[in-house]
Amino acid sequence: MDNNKFKTQKLQQKFHFDEHNIEKICTSLENEIENLKVVKIQNQPFQTPDVQFFKAALQETKTNTLLELPSLAPSVKNISNTSQNEIAKTNTTKYLLTDAVQASRCFQRTQHTQTEAITLKDQSNIASVWILQKEIGNNMATEKIEDIKSNNFKKMLFISDRIVTSNNFSEKQIKFITRHTSDKLNAMSYRYTLEEILQFSNDKLSTFSVTSFVWNTMNEDILAVGYGKWNDEPNGFKGAVCCWSLKNPVYPERMYEFNKPITCLDFSKTHANILVAGSHGGCVYILDIAPEICDPVIVNEKNLQNFPIWSVLSFLQKSYTSEDEFILSVDDNGSVRKWSGGVSKTYNTEQMSLIYCGIRNDSAKPNKFNHSTIVQNMPGTVISFHPTNKSTYFIGTKVGFVVQNTVDSCNHYDRIFMAHNGPVYGIKFSPFCSSIFITYGADWQIKIWMENVDVPLLSLSYCNAVDDADWSPINSTVIVSVSGAVICIWDFARKTVEPVMMFTCKTGVHFSLVKFSKHGNNIVTGDVNGLVRCFHISNMPSPSFLQVEKFYSNSSGEYDVIKS
Repeated sequence: MDNNKFKTQKLQQKFHFDEHNIEKICTSLENEIENLKVVKIQNQPFQTPDVQFFKAALQETKTNTLLELPSLAPSVKNISNTSQNEIAKTNTTKYLLTDAVQASRCFQRTQHTQTEAITLKDQSNIASVWILQKEIGNNMATEKIEDIKSNNFKKMLFISDRIVTSNNFSEKQIKFITRHTSDKLNAMSYRYTLEEILQFSNDKLSTFSVTSFVWNTMNEDILAVGYGKWNDEPNGFKGAVCCWSLKNPVYPERMYEFNKPITCLDFSKTHANILVAGSHGGCVYILDIAPEICDPVIVNEKNLQNFPIWSVLSFLQKSYTSEDEFILSVDDNGSVRKWSGGVSKTYNTEQMSLIYCGIRNDSAKPNKFNHSTIVQNMPGTVISFHPTNKSTYFIGTKVGFVVQNTVDSCNHYDRIFMAHNGPVYGIKFSPFCSSIFITYGADWQIKIWMENVDVPLLSLSYCNAVDDADWSPINSTVIVSVSGAVICIWDFARKTVEPVMMFTCKTGVHFSLVKFSKHGNNIVTGDVNGLVRCFHISNMPSPSFLQVEKFYSNSSGEYDVIKS
């Protein structure tokens, strides 16, 4: 009994180890480990030493808290007894959690951290009339410094104007540049809705008509618009060219005034900053829109004939050594001219003598001789190049004929056929089938043609003259057209008798131009009041994966009837 008491008293003793004792213990442990290694190598029996018991007292050091997130929910610890009884009665104890698992709804710092304090500094500035005039450049010594300062001030205004307008039009701008999203539920329906999202207008151009517009070849946000005014006012300008940006629909970024109405526009194929313009006075201009101030260069100044230029196109033509850029124009006199030089300073003209021939049907004569050939000088209205064969172009005339020719042919044309019973307003090739194109005109019809076929594959009729039309870039069977104050969307895969959607604008509006955006879910229109509107098309059907096969499957029936 005494021995047991002695052992228990001995075990209950508290040993406090200093650094010297700790070193001895560590040394003995290392020796034991070495002995174990020797025994294992020599495969000797291992003899365990006598077990020695001791107690060690471990004390926790002070805890330094860097960040503490207290619980915001009620817990069992911080609720009184009466509250606990009320919670138990309502059977909501499942919401009482411990502080360890409850996360805070807002982060609050309750302890100091090792971060540097944020230094604040007050700074003041004084602005006076003299300083403002100095920034603008009115009190500079030389004119050069004045120009530099004024240009810097205009640039700052230009950037600030874009920032301010983006606050009002940001959602509409995003909607305009967003690609078409397919809707599987709407794949079989054809519900179209139009919503006006942007409008490009200027007070100076409220009495002008929009005669032409074209997207820039490099920057898709830039839209060049031509304006014209046909009245007898002696003062003021009669034509203008404005470069609008989607980033600022309030004011044009470039504006050039002319003494004659502008009738047609086209961007250069090699230089995105070069714009070609034709005027009602017969001049063909070349403008460099990169600088803010530009002096237009008249290409045909030495060969001016004073006939209105109705269409100009820039194209590339290969030679033996290089590929040069030229300009092709057609005027109201029926003359088609090729202007060389493009961007350079030397401009030479080459007359393309095209003899326009037509076929007149005389019902008074016998059947054998009821057709007679007439030769006349027919005014041209539009030029369109073939999408794959770059040397072939088509010309529409005011008497309804369409002439096909090549750039190298100067004294004859390759093909001519009767397209409409009136002026031909436009020729547009399909973006999916290079051999398919549409023509539209004053005889209320949109006709779909195949190359080298003299009869149309399909005719879409409306109750008014078709002023302009365009192919959809995402759907091979969708065409948009404008007639007066009505916007029509045609989908001949679903309907051929009438448009699938007609949108009538308010009274007093007469649309003159229409064009699809690059992504196909927006259309841009121009009217006789000088307004350029952007409409967003929603609830469009999903385009087919096989666009070419879809087109031929919907037009093959009409083509078979024509052949039979």
